[in-house]
Amino acid sequence: MSVLAGERDRNIAETYVAKEHMSQYLQKLLANDTSCTECRVLGFELSPEELQTLAYALTENKHMKALSLDHLKIGDDGAKHIAQGICYNQSLTFLSLRWNNIGNEGGVALAEALHYNTTIKHLVLSFNRLGHSAGKAFATAITANNTLESLELKWNQIDDEAGDLLLDALSNNKGSLSTLLLGGNGSSLRNTRKDGIGKNANRSKSMRFLSRRQEGKKTEGTTVSLEQLRRDVVTLQIEEDDSVPAPREIQVGDLVEVTGDVGQPVRKGKVRYLGPTQFAPGTWAGIEFEGPIGKNNGTVDGIQYFSCAPMHGSFLKPDKLVLVE
Repeated sequence: MSVLAGERDRNIAETYVAKEHMSQYLQKLLANDTSCTECRVLGFELSPEELQTLAYALTENKHMKALSLDHLKIGDDGAKHIAQGICYNQSLTFLSLRWNNIGNEGGVALAEALHYNTTIKHLVLSFNRLGHSAGKAFATAITANNTLESLELKWNQIDDEAGDLLLDALSNNKGSLSTLLLGGNGSSLRNTRKDGIGKNANRSKSMRFLSRRQEGKKTEGTTVSLEQLRRDVVTLQIEEDDSVPAPREIQVGDLVEVTGDVGQPVRKGKVRYLGPTQFAPGTWAGIEFEGPIGKNNGTVDGIQYFSCAPMHGSFLKPDKLVLVE
C-alpha cells in the first residue's frame, strides 16, 4: 500500500487497482479494511453492480481517504451512485472522476452531495460533459460548503453565465475553497485562485478581475471605489501572466492544424480525444485527419480512445496543435 502523495495538499490516490482485483478490493471496502485508504482505478469500465457496491461501500467505510475513478465511462447513472455514497461518507478527502462522460444529471447529483458531505477537500471533474445546470448547481453548493478547498471543472461545457455564478460563489465562500479550475469551458473562463482581500492579499497583482457583467458596462476612465470592488470584484490570483488575453484552450471537436517538419505539408483534422493514455504519460490529443495520413484508427495497443477510419487517426501533444478558428 503506497503512501498518499501530498496528503496535506491533494490526497491523490496512487494505489492502482487492476480490473481482475476490483471485486476483491470492493469486498475489503465493505469490510472496512483499515488497509484500504486509497484507490485508483483507470482505463476500464466498471459494471453497474460494481458501481452500486462501491457507492454502498462509501457509505460504510471509515478509512478511505483518496479515490480516483478516471476514464471508466461512469456516465450520469454512475455519478448518481457515487453522489449517493459521498452524501454519507465521513472519511474521503480526495475524489477524482475525470473523463467519465458525466453530464448535467450526474453533475447536479454530485453538486447536491456537497451540501451533505463534510470531508471532501479536493473534487476533480475535468473532461466531462457538465453544462449550464451542473455549473449552477455547483455554484449553489460551494456557496454553502465549508470544507472544499479546490474544485476542478476544466474541459466541460460550462457557459459564461454559469461560470460567472461559480466565480461569484468562489468569492462568497466562507470556508476553505481557494481554487476553481474552469479552463477549457466558456470562451472567457480561466483557472483561478481566491486571493482574499486582507492581510494575505497579493498586492502585486492587478485588480482587474471584474465579473464579465461589469466588464461589459465599464467605460474608459471609469473609477471604481474600494467598497464597490469588495462587492463586485472576484479577487483572484491568476496562475499565469494575465497582462494579455490568453488564447482559447483546445477542446474536443476543434478543428486544428499540425505543422510537420520543414518541407512537409500542414495537416488538418479534428480533435476527437483529449486526455491521458496508456501508451505514454501526460495529456494527448487524438486527431482524426481529413485523409489517410495518420497512423491508426483511434485505437493504440488494443485500447480504443476514439473511432475513425483506418490510417486517419494519430495522437499528438496539444502544444503541437494550432487552433483553426
